Amino acid sequence: MPTAVGARAFDLLLCLLAHRDRVISKDEVLDIVWPGLVVEENNLSVQVSALRKLLGTHAIATISGRGYRFALGVRQGSEASQGAEHQPRAVAVAGTTIAVLPFNVLSAEPQIRFLADGLAEDVIALLARVPGFVLISRASSFVFRGHDVTVPEVAHQLGVRFVVEGSVRLSNETVRISTQLIEAGSGHVLWTGRFDRRRGEAVDLQEDIARGIMSELEPELTRAEIAHIRRQRPENLDVWAHYHQAIGSIANQGWGREAMAEARSQLQKSVALDPAFGLGHAHYALLTALSMNIGVLPTAASLAQEALGAANHAIGLDDGSSEVLGYAGCALCDLGHHDRGVEVLHQALEIDPSNAQAHVALGASLVLTGKLEAGIEQMRFGMAISPRDRRLGFWGWALGVFLLRAERSSEALEEARTSCRRDPRFHLARVLEAAILDRQGHPAEASASLAMARQLCASLTLNEIALTHGRRVGDRLALLWVQ
Repeated sequence: MPTAVGARAFDLLLCLLAHRDRVISKDEVLDIVWPGLVVEENNLSVQVSALRKLLGTHAIATISGRGYRFALGVRQGSEASQGAEHQPRAVAVAGTTIAVLPFNVLSAEPQIRFLADGLAEDVIALLARVPGFVLISRASSFVFRGHDVTVPEVAHQLGVRFVVEGSVRLSNETVRISTQLIEAGSGHVLWTGRFDRRRGEAVDLQEDIARGIMSELEPELTRAEIAHIRRQRPENLDVWAHYHQAIGSIANQGWGREAMAEARSQLQKSVALDPAFGLGHAHYALLTALSMNIGVLPTAASLAQEALGAANHAIGLDDGSSEVLGYAGCALCDLGHHDRGVEVLHQALEIDPSNAQAHVALGASLVLTGKLEAGIEQMRFGMAISPRDRRLGFWGWALGVFLLRAERSSEALEEARTSCRRDPRFHLARVLEAAILDRQGHPAEASASLAMARQLCASLTLNEIALTHGRRVGDRLALLWVQ
């Protein structure tokens, strides 16, 4: 019977198999399995223990003072198919698998090859942080360098659903990086991107280029996974499928009542299947807190306590995940536990300084504790480092509300209208637009924006406007309500 293991345990298994001919030190393992992260050795011990429970206590040998070595025999090819009943149980990956192939170098210059390998490694490290996706290790994906194999063949050999490949070429003084996301089984190209840099800048800006690739690749990858899930029968959905359905409900329907309710329902299903799924608990806590704060759910002590419990439970389950801490910390802040929430958000950013959601949540919390200017700048930074984030419409609306509070109405109006463009279904962005236009002395335009908000959300009330934008705005827009 296939057995599900977590993403980190699977990465550790790949690492040990790739280096099974020698003892591999703990530092090497940490660098490979947790690329770019600072983690405690006990995280490694937990994953080793999980694999030993799966494969047997003697599967992984601990060499005192040196590291680990994979101790089981490994069969390959036809040898593996013979006497399969004697092999250890097969390992199924808990998550959607991706392989990043070595970038094709279309230049004879060693510097360009160095850049290409560095970019592929950076993309692997960044993708490894995206929840719900499992990255095949570099040691496995780079064995295809120089071999004439098709993407479906790679999919068959590595057991992956998606493949990322790219090329680096030199054109005059410009380095051109092309990347594409491919559905591995069919070879169908789902997304392509191109990034140009001046030759002298390319190597120095390697990490920035990789983050630029990721800012476009991650939303497309999530969209492709959601489309895949929707082609499945409902009874076949697993923990991560429900999680991605939650993301998709808001991405496809906006931040309305129905979408938020569906997302919370999908997250409840995910944690019902796996009560130890920390990210599901954290995201559920955040969406529940947000739903109360924007009037989608009634403000109730029982709901607030449920969200608080989910946030704290998530932290207890997985306090080494930046995503878990980012969502849970934001939920705590939204529930009024600002000191604890800010502490958790700082922990999230210590693990992953590129966590845009944690930056934005920290900025919003700073605003709500009286540090208006610092909070606004923190929010702007978080939005800037994730320029294609599916949450930008919501974040821009929140930023616009704070800018209006700071009497920066022109900037607030720009954020409100940008939010409307990013998510035309988000009624609160139209409410904000109406509030700003009213304050600027344009009652007719304000009335039109308010009417659009009411059209987008037929159940919108003045009490909800006061809850989300302040009593002063609610009182002003009440004068336009009947017009």
